Amino acid sequence: MRIQLIFLSLVLSLSSFAASESKEMKELFAKYDEVMDSHKVEHVDDIFTKKFLDENGGKAEFIEKVKELPLVKSSKKVPSEVTWKKGTKDEIFFASVKEPSIMKSKNQKAEHSGSQFIVVKENGKLKIDGTISDAD
Repeated sequence: MRIQLIFLSLVLSLSSFAASESKEMKELFAKYDEVMDSHKVEHVDDIFTKKFLDENGGKAEFIEKVKELPLVKSSKKVPSEVTWKKGTKDEIFFASVKEPSIMKSKNQKAEHSGSQFIVVKENGKLKIDGTISDAD
């Protein structure tokens, strides 16, 4: 009986941990969408690791590159669909993001394009550390 209780408590604690990581992953990519689509660059430090920013010319240069992207102004943008899995090391994750195109009408289905990201924990927070593939 004692072993069953220990096992049950372990399973419940692991499921709540996975749920919190899922929520954190969705929040990370919601902020990512804000930066890339609406140029809300104040979130850059919350989304990308220091290493990623350094590899892309530093924070200031990365922000300038983001500002050169076209703005997505539609209020009908469907949120990105995020799926992820934990890597073999404790602090690495692989996230796949399917970003639907903007809905043109209620009867048309959104076309999905996707990207794959490497996500790591930096200072206790999930952050993007690189890409495996980018959408065309």
